[in-house]
Amino acid sequence: MTELIYMTDSYKQELMARVVSCVQKGNWWEIVLDKTIFYPQGGGQPSDKGTIKGKHGTATVKHVRMQDDEVVHECSIEGTIEIGKFVECTIDWNTRYQNMRVHSAGHVVHEAVRLVAPYLDPIKGEHGKTAYIQYQGSLPIDKKTRIEQQANDLINQNLHLKTEFVTLDELKARASYIPEHLPKHKPLRILSIGEYPPIPDGGTQVKTTNEIGEITIPSIDNTVDQVRVYYTVASETENKDATADQSIAAPQFIGLLLDAEREAKELVAESDKSAEELRIMLLGPKSELGRLTKQIRQVPAADRANVGVVVNQVKQSIEQAICNNPFTHSPIHPSSDSWIDVTLPGNRPPEGHLHIVSQAIMEITRIFERIGFTRVRHPEVDWDWYAFESLNMPPESPARDEWETFFIQYPGKPKERHSGGRRPIESRGDPIAPPNAGLQDDRKTGQMVLTPHTSNGQVREMEKGKLPIRMINIAKCYRRQSDVSHVPMLHQFEGLYIDKNVSIGDLKGVIDYFFKQYYGPERKSRLRPFHFQFTEPSFEVDINCGVCLGRGCKFCKEGWVELAGAGMVHPTVIKNGGLDPQVYNGFAFGWGIERVAMMKSGTQLDDIRLLYSNDVRFLEQF
Repeated sequence: MTELIYMTDSYKQELMARVVSCVQKGNWWEIVLDKTIFYPQGGGQPSDKGTIKGKHGTATVKHVRMQDDEVVHECSIEGTIEIGKFVECTIDWNTRYQNMRVHSAGHVVHEAVRLVAPYLDPIKGEHGKTAYIQYQGSLPIDKKTRIEQQANDLINQNLHLKTEFVTLDELKARASYIPEHLPKHKPLRILSIGEYPPIPDGGTQVKTTNEIGEITIPSIDNTVDQVRVYYTVASETENKDATADQSIAAPQFIGLLLDAEREAKELVAESDKSAEELRIMLLGPKSELGRLTKQIRQVPAADRANVGVVVNQVKQSIEQAICNNPFTHSPIHPSSDSWIDVTLPGNRPPEGHLHIVSQAIMEITRIFERIGFTRVRHPEVDWDWYAFESLNMPPESPARDEWETFFIQYPGKPKERHSGGRRPIESRGDPIAPPNAGLQDDRKTGQMVLTPHTSNGQVREMEKGKLPIRMINIAKCYRRQSDVSHVPMLHQFEGLYIDKNVSIGDLKGVIDYFFKQYYGPERKSRLRPFHFQFTEPSFEVDINCGVCLGRGCKFCKEGWVELAGAGMVHPTVIKNGGLDPQVYNGFAFGWGIERVAMMKSGTQLDDIRLLYSNDVRFLEQF
């Protein structure tokens, strides 16, 4: 096991260590030491470079990696490096220090993003030549300037970066987020920037934010459900040039700030520009205040915190003056009702985001993808056979009456079969006529229905004959129900796993995995025995209410909410899918997307109909 010296001292540049092994692999040598100051690539940070000098040879370290609990130094060697002998290790300090600054800058950018968009969940960071932080969610690209300003405000406050070794329990209790994969062969460590919440970290860091230098956010890149915030830092030479002359006394610097404040307020009082134009001109990076803020590094380190307070007060004062200026609230000049400034920028249209149901669908899909389930699609208007009879619900079954089904009338419909005592409704618009209807099996050309559940995809998936089956079908379903927990059109996701020797324990494991990934460890679930025609044994899955957390409210009544129907697929259903139930078995479950989303902690929704009210004030909360 290699002792990781860089974890306790990022500034150590030289070290005497003993060679544990030295093995040639092709044109390269792999050296393992009993301890090292070389950082192995990982966590988004590039590895160190440098030299390892022995009595009879020198190894040039090109790359460093972690292998189990040992650090492997990949080198070229001139001469020989002897096993068991002590060697002198020297890192390439310029490369190390630049990597340290970029890595620490990534943590500062993350804190800035949290201030601007606290709803984003971090996924990973890259702190090499192309540096970015990646998050789950989306972020408007116009937030780029604000994130950059927040990051440089943290830099100018000259905050201390402190690392601590912790246990796993301490990490979970104190860290603002927990990475999906924690290092197996490294000690657990957290990093705190000033008074901000600590975050997990295993790389090399600078001591203060002032060492990082100015941060730039060149772009924000949104994909379907993730976003990358790219960042850069000034080179070490540029940073030194900017901080070389620390000769401005705090009182003198504060005087310059107050002068800038007074001049800005005078300009606001005399200007008829829009609020946005004034903010860019007086608070932007190219403004006088922006120029002074960059020079805060020239103030003695002991006074920078106090000066930073004044900087924030001046910014707030100018912002307030802009808000109080009557010219910033109307394009019409008060002295003349007919005068309009056509050079003013137009009103920006409101920005939207994905509906809460769409967000839930994307998150659920990603969770099941991680355990091998594939997203599929099946008809939302389907034959009675796939929706009912193939699922072990014959025409006379009382279970057919429970669905409150919408039946579809179409031209050339054969003699009406059992429909639960209800008249079929006429389709609106163009009639729905199945292709090649006359060529299909009679049992599959009876009634047509708006699918009341996504279970119609079970037999369709088995008919493909591609085994094993691990599918998720997310689609709209239709039922004649409307109250605080039901709507006529809802979304459901259907899970189906068919293979040999599938057990109820496999189903329990999948459900527990989903609950842990989607709801978190603090929520509780329970299983209740139930009866479904298409599963045996069957049960329902309940979760303690996310609105009242089990105390009882108008949504849950008694503290629990039913989320899913589940069970082992009935042998008859497997047979109807063209498989041998003596060879294959499996499990299935069906969950409502809306109810799943409503039960997420913090959502606080007590009426499912709110999701489709189209009230922007409600939708903007998610």
